[in-house]
Amino acid sequence: MSHAPARQSPVKLPDAPALVAGVRTAIWLSTDGEVEALSLEEAAARALAGPPPLVCHGPATARRLGVDHLPALDLLELFAFVHPARFCLPTPGGLAEVLGLPLPRGPEAEAECLFAATRALLHELADFGRNPAADAQGVAWAMARGGWTWGPSVLAVLGVDGDGSRAAGALDGLRAWRRLGEWEERPPEPPSGSWTVEPVEARARLVQLLGTGAEERPQQAEYAAAVAAAFRPREHQDEPHVVLAEAGTGVGKTLGYLAPASVWAEKNQAPVWVSTFTRNLQRQLDAELD
Repeated sequence: MSHAPARQSPVKLPDAPALVAGVRTAIWLSTDGEVEALSLEEAAARALAGPPPLVCHGPATARRLGVDHLPALDLLELFAFVHPARFCLPTPGGLAEVLGLPLPRGPEAEAECLFAATRALLHELADFGRNPAADAQGVAWAMARGGWTWGPSVLAVLGVDGDGSRAAGALDGLRAWRRLGEWEERPPEPPSGSWTVEPVEARARLVQLLGTGAEERPQQAEYAAAVAAAFRPREHQDEPHVVLAEAGTGVGKTLGYLAPASVWAEKNQAPVWVSTFTRNLQRQLDAELD
């Protein structure tokens, strides 16, 4: 049984050589596959003469070549356009790893990797171009107008003419606010009430939480009534009441303090924050609140 090959969108690679600058020499790989080892000075002169070569990390390449500015097709820029906010090591090997390509071994393999990475990224862009809701067309058109080196190649893959005739509302991709829902300013939340929690209220809420048929625990009821004192209205600003309560294991301390806390939250229409010392106790607290 024969299988048809996977169908891929046809993409045209930019007519540009690949350049990998090392510490002392540079590798120049032409579109015909011819490999040349050049001095850094020779590579700089050839790159400045044009056309802009494919590089990985343009600023670092320019520094190694000893030039202030290097016109180039930086693969990291194309990667950031296709995968915004995604991490990638700024090397040919880093590009290969994140794009699922064979890891290059040596400068010549790194130069070949730049061609493979370009092909892979442009194929992904071709998929974006088939999505009419994609913002890539409008953003690429705006960036190309600003002089982005990758602009012509990216627009060609996305199917956008140089004048933006196919980028329906070419700048819509930059108008993110159009996708935001309606909203309006709201007044600040009113301050919470200051109604106290009486011990009898804490005891009654505890009975309600335990339900009918629960085991009577006088110590638990006394604990809840004692904790209620922490919810008395403050007599001085920034001086809350503090209660240090202790009870043995099995008394039911969790429900003991949740009872007065829930009464206060209900009466004063405000939240009560409960902080535990361990994660296990926090999980137990979540279960009790459910």
